[in-house]
Parts: sequence; structure tokens; C-alpha cells
Amino acid sequence: MEAVVREWILLEKGSIESLRTFLLTYVLQRPNLQKYVREQILLAVAVIVKRGSLDKSIDCKSIFHEVSQLISSGNPTVQTLACSILTALLSEFSSSSKTSNIGLSMEFHGNCKRVFQEEDLRQIFMLTVEVLQEFSRRENLNAQMSSVFQRYLALAMDPSSQMKDHKLII
Repeated sequence: MEAVVREWILLEKGSIESLRTFLLTYVLQRPNLQKYVREQILLAVAVIVKRGSLDKSIDCKSIFHEVSQLISSGNPTVQTLACSILTALLSEFSSSSKTSNIGLSMEFHGNCKRVFQEEDLRQIFMLTVEVLQEFSRRENLNAQMSSVFQRYLALAMDPSSQMKDHKLII
């Protein structure tokens, strides 16, 4: 995480995107990873997205497309991973107390948060609402699906979440 930020200007856009894709694929292909390891890898992905958000070297639209595909898979493990990705993004772009200490100025963090709120936060909100609507239409949820539903509900209801931010206008 720190290395990619430190070496950012030396890396080609394709290399950064390849690293982001590799990290997501790594987590996706290893469902039995320890939760801490999985969350740290996803936090690294969120840092890459954040670092690339201002200079547009990372396309957030492709990330949300990937998350949408994970959600629509119907696989509870994969849907949980999608929720973890959204949670990592929200945490990384939230207030300074939750952001990673990656050696960038508070001004940089503030600018990233502003851009995120203006351009990407709505997409996370819409994905979360779509998942909740889909689950609400189901008559019976098994234990695993109920757990996925509860994760997305917690994401939507988290009082510290940026989705409660007054700047989110539907």
C-alpha cells in the first residue's frame, strides 16, 4: 500500500491498474483468507483508487462495474466480498481519522474526499440500495444470505458512513 503510493509517479497507468486487478483477483480466488488479510488487501485497493482518483489514472466506473458483477453473481461469499470492497472505499475516502496513513497531505485527502463525494458516492449508494431491494423481494433467506443482507444493511445504516453525508443528493 505504501510502496504503490511512494512509487506512484514512476509507475505506468497500466501497471497500477494491473496491480489493482491482481489484488482483487487474489482475494476473490481465496475465499478462505483470514478476514484481517482480506480487509488489508481491500484497503490497499481502496488506497490505489484514492491515489488515482485525482489524476484520473484509475477509472472508478470500472471498479463499480466489477463490484456490480460480484453482487449479481448470486454467490453469498462473492457478494460479501463486494460489500467489503464498498466498505473499504467508504472508509478510505471518509474523514481523516479513518484514512490510511500513506504520507500524503491533508489537503490531498480532502480533495480526494470532495471528488469522491461529487462523482462516486452516489454509485455506492445505488449499489447498496439495489442489493437491499433484491434481498427484500426474497421470501426466504438462508443463514448465509441473511448474513450478506445484514452486511449491506449495516453499510447503509452506518452513522459514520459518508452515505449519510448531507452532500449526497439523490
